[in-house]
Amino acid sequence: MNWSRRQALGFVSAIPAALAALPLEPGEELLPFSDYSPAFRVDAQARNPRVKVFDLRRLDGWMTPADEFFTFHQTSQPPPPDLADWRLRISGYVENPTSLTWEELRRLPVAETAVTIECSGNGGNSTLMNGLVSNGVWRGHFLSPLLRSCGVKPEAREVVFFGADTEREQKWPVNGKPFTAPHGRSLFVQDALDDKVMLATHLNGERLSQAQGFPLRLIVPGWYGMAQVKWLDRIVVLDRRYEGQHMARNYHAVRQSGESGAPLVLETSISHTRLKSVVARVTRKTVSGQPAYTISGAAWGGAHPVERVEVRVDEEAWRTAEIQTGGGAYAWNLWRLPWQEVGAGTHTIVSRAIDARGNIQPKREERSQTQLSAREDNSQWLRRIVIS
Repeated sequence: MNWSRRQALGFVSAIPAALAALPLEPGEELLPFSDYSPAFRVDAQARNPRVKVFDLRRLDGWMTPADEFFTFHQTSQPPPPDLADWRLRISGYVENPTSLTWEELRRLPVAETAVTIECSGNGGNSTLMNGLVSNGVWRGHFLSPLLRSCGVKPEAREVVFFGADTEREQKWPVNGKPFTAPHGRSLFVQDALDDKVMLATHLNGERLSQAQGFPLRLIVPGWYGMAQVKWLDRIVVLDRRYEGQHMARNYHAVRQSGESGAPLVLETSISHTRLKSVVARVTRKTVSGQPAYTISGAAWGGAHPVERVEVRVDEEAWRTAEIQTGGGAYAWNLWRLPWQEVGAGTHTIVSRAIDARGNIQPKREERSQTQLSAREDNSQWLRRIVIS
């Protein structure tokens, strides 16, 4: 069944109507930022890998339309399978190896959850403009009951998720030659058995597109996009670490400890998203003959719920925005702030998210003190706009 955008929003009963409150009102206009450049394109890269960004200037509602959802492929997109022949195979350190047909998978209990997905390489550079992030309602089947029914053995350590796409391994040849292997990512067993991890078949009420992983995609709420394996058709439980190139030699975070004395540099696998907010739009309308401005955006990520968002204009004092929550623990929050007494000229605008434990989204220079690698960029994003 294909759902309209309104119907898909309504399916998650906890989501209040206020979350759809960002569309332009009659007489309201979207003002252009001056920090966009000709380098920015929605279709940032055609292939190898395919990169498509979500234009945050189109953030007019809580749910990102499926056809605007950001895309980042690790490999070349495989052709769509024939569902009559398709199988999901679960093997390795399990008591009962399983092979499910599409019809058997569809008979499993159905679940839905709202999840924001962000690429760990997302950032505010002129090409991406923080557009490797989107929010949607995913429908499918929770993974944990299926894994448990297979009887995960006590010695199991990791669960590897393989897609139908392949990657060419260059660094570690076999018999002196590069080899081709299925693309995969792994989770520790305890993470894979988390009751929120999902095998998704639908996005926003519509069957997954090929670009979004048809027919089956892994959804790991609260993790960066590299964990959300597309075109999933094989799950293997291992008693040791999985070290495919996109696990062991890619998607690493390099951090410096805050310990006193000689600093310690730590290299770890990227996993959970970090606390972040972005300024997405500035709008203007005429009220009682005077221009009225509104700054709006989104906030998400982090280990604790987003408690508030603050906005700063031109080095003035931070002001608390109106934040609209209710989409669930793993969906972004929309926020807005009336902007008054706006003078003509160039202005800078920046937001910061603050979570329930008092953690504050860092400035770029603050982030660089502990995070040495470019990925997981959750630094405050300074925007520029010219008001005429």
